[in-house]
Order: sequence, then structure tokens, then C-alpha cells
Amino acid sequence: MFQTLSAAILITLTGSVAAAQTVQPFVGTWVAEFDGTAWVRLELKAAGESLAGRIALGDMEVDAEGRVKAAHAAPDRLAPIFDVVLRDSTLTFARKDGADTDRFELHLAGSDAELRFVLDEATRKELMDEGIAPPKPVQLKRIAR
Repeated sequence: MFQTLSAAILITLTGSVAAAQTVQPFVGTWVAEFDGTAWVRLELKAAGESLAGRIALGDMEVDAEGRVKAAHAAPDRLAPIFDVVLRDSTLTFARKDGADTDRFELHLAGSDAELRFVLDEATRKELMDEGIAPPKPVQLKRIAR
């Protein structure tokens, strides 16, 4: 019985260590800058086998192709993220923005990351009806671990 219990504990610990190692590449403070101004700030930390964090986004404008053409500094107050799920090298999460819920995907790209805005069909249609292209992914750089 002792060997079975020891094996179960070892498997649990090994699984926890492996899970913690998979979140480590995402841990840190990530920013996106436009003309030298940080307009996205994402802070991620390990929370057991998962990730927790918060995000701030400044207002932005996109061009006809969805690339950022203007952005304002991220506010000092960061909003907590939730619905955090890590699958392979993609982290999905959400944040509340007033009554709205914004959803994101974060993909690692070497030492940098790419933040994608996940839009539902209604939001995508609303933007297109207003002549606004859906935003392209944004490059983030890690500035701290």
C-alpha cells in the first residue's frame, strides 16, 4: 500500500511540476508600444497550475487593414483577467470592460508574443458595417519576468 501511495503522490507531483513548467513561458509583464507609448500592458503570474493576471488597454484606431494606426497610453488601472485557459502554446482569457466582455488569445512567438482580439460575429459585423476593419494581432514584448 505504501508503494501505491508513494507512486500516486509522485505522479501528482510530477503532473504539478509539468503543468507549472508549461505556464512559465507566459509569466511576466508584456507590453505593446505605438510611437514609444505603451498602450497594452498584460501582467501574468503563475497561480498553481494555471495563470492569473490583469490587463490594461489604451484606446486605439486601426487602418483599413486592421493595423494599429494610433493608440493612447494604457491606463494605470489594470483589469483582472478570467476564463484563463492554456492549450499548447495558446493562452485564452477575458476581461470585463464595463458591461462588455473582451476576449483574447495570446500566442508565444519566440521571446515575444502575439495578442489577438477575439471578436464574436455580431461585433465583427458591427465593425464592418461602420467601415472599421477587425484589429490585427498585436506584437507584445516581455519587459519583466
